[in-house]
Amino acid sequence: MTDHPDPVPADRTPDPDRRPRHRRPLPLVTLTLIAICVALYGAGRLWSEIDSTLVFAPWLGESQPYRFIGSAFIHADFWHLIFNMYALWLVGQAIEPVLGRWRFSALYLLSAIAGNVAVLALADPTGMSYYTFVVGASGAVFGLFGALFVIARGLSRNTTPLLILLAINLVFGFIVEGISWQSHIGGLLIGMLLAFFYTKSQNTWTNIAAGGAVAVMLALTTYFIYA
Repeated sequence: MTDHPDPVPADRTPDPDRRPRHRRPLPLVTLTLIAICVALYGAGRLWSEIDSTLVFAPWLGESQPYRFIGSAFIHADFWHLIFNMYALWLVGQAIEPVLGRWRFSALYLLSAIAGNVAVLALADPTGMSYYTFVVGASGAVFGLFGALFVIARGLSRNTTPLLILLAINLVFGFIVEGISWQSHIGGLLIGMLLAFFYTKSQNTWTNIAAGGAVAVMLALTTYFIYA
């Protein structure tokens, strides 16, 4: 008698057509991003200096450019954090295994930066929008949704439900006060653009060049706005 069960019981013959199931890789980058956001939210409740150091506003970005990415890791309140992390988990665990960790990381971070670049580009230097604080991962999350749409289209999948979901969330950003629709649009467009390049070529250097080109484009856009 063995302690381990028989992998093929005597009353059942092996099925040669049955393929073993492959476990989906653990989305480590997605989990890491969620962990960082949750940790910073908790730390920010204890030390308010964390939020004030990372929060983005157009008037702060020129002298403190780290805020373009830092603000994507802090959140205004508990529900803001929960909604963004839930969306990040839903989309992240779906496309991180498809893109791979470094492509997924680049897409997420560049979408987050693009969201704040859009906030800067659409802000009125003489109005309150130039001094309005922006926080949250929603720009990056919209970038992931944009990438998911491009990937699904490339696989000839039905994207109608996803388009409806995106439309609802975009409209929601326009009609609900306190939501940065500019960040949503900026992240969405860059996420779609990068995913387009990723799906056209699997070559590592081509993908690195695409990410670098997007980063340069965002940097130049920011430079000329502040100039």
